[in-house]
Amino acid sequence: MVSIVQLVRTSDCGSEGRGFESHCSPHQIVFPVFREARFFFNHTIKLQEHYFSVSHLFPITHNSTFAHMKKKLSILFSAFAIILATAYIGITLLSSQNSLTAERTEGSLGLLPLRGNPLEIEVIPGLRFKIDTGSDISTITEENLALLDSLGYHYKESFYPVFGRDGNGSTMMETKRYTVSMPLLKYDFVEDSTGRRTAIGHWKSANTLSNIDFAPSRTGQSVLGIDFLQKFKVEYQYNNRAIALYFNTPDGYTKCVSLEPSKNIFTAIWLGKRYFSEFSVNGKTNSFFLDTGIRNARIKLPADETSRPIQRLHQETVTSALGSFNVFVDNHADIEMGDRLVNGLAHYYDSLEEPYAFNPLNLFLQDVLIDFDNCSLSLRPIYNKLTSAPGLVSEVITED
Repeated sequence: MVSIVQLVRTSDCGSEGRGFESHCSPHQIVFPVFREARFFFNHTIKLQEHYFSVSHLFPITHNSTFAHMKKKLSILFSAFAIILATAYIGITLLSSQNSLTAERTEGSLGLLPLRGNPLEIEVIPGLRFKIDTGSDISTITEENLALLDSLGYHYKESFYPVFGRDGNGSTMMETKRYTVSMPLLKYDFVEDSTGRRTAIGHWKSANTLSNIDFAPSRTGQSVLGIDFLQKFKVEYQYNNRAIALYFNTPDGYTKCVSLEPSKNIFTAIWLGKRYFSEFSVNGKTNSFFLDTGIRNARIKLPADETSRPIQRLHQETVTSALGSFNVFVDNHADIEMGDRLVNGLAHYYDSLEEPYAFNPLNLFLQDVLIDFDNCSLSLRPIYNKLTSAPGLVSEVITED
């Protein structure tokens, strides 16, 4: 974890981050459908021009024959461009979680205790999900579907093609979709003399989240991906070691850094956006991917940048869903995020994931609010900081 020093006082997020209007510019929010259709068409025209520019290398005796072939090829190229553009537009129009609603919409919709390694939230006993902004698609196992069904939350199966990365970072294409409701409880947290923490949920105050879209899990793990998470303000409660979901913005937060949705034309086909934030590590600025799926690392950088820190690095091993990796660790990296200077760990290693990434659930020693709609990551000032880091929940139980 890290210690934090505020360099400059900034305005309260609560006074400028409310309202129903998104603070992201429109071109960041709407899929660039027509711009990308034009992209495909223009590149097809360039391909035609390239072909005809070299046609003199293959002389044809009869001009009429060449003109006829040129016309046919032009029609063929244009038809190919139209097919590609139409397919791209069709894929980008696919959506997820559009009918998602909650029975009670004000304040915290419910608490989700964090437990285990790799880190998961446990909605109710036995119903676990990985919280992963790096997964474009939310997935669910057959076991979790059966558990929800046994509690009266029956799912509906439908045909709906989806594309994107799953919780292991692998690209998946699926035509089956499950739509199901899920309970959200309020929890109290009790710690015994040994430090063992128990989360006690209360069914009497249960909320219901309806019409959640899932693809079938291929990894044996259920995942709440970015397609689901970006519908909420996601709060990490440090002292409780729990996640809370909101539709409205909770009070008491101050903006730390901005988030920027990816504008890459290839990621526009995924169901959820990929969010990045610019900040500096040891004096050099990069755009870091917000990835709550990183298990151990707080800040991740590529291995070829180990010359960035001035102090000596030590080596260790980091394990993720993609395997184990040799890592160089900087214990005292200077991380400047917005108006805050953070002194903490930076990990240098290569994997199939984004070269630059950060996990705010690992990084901060205080409450964090990720507001995807308003494109911001905010922190709550520390009023009751614990003398030691709270442990994860050991057990989740419920009572009537």
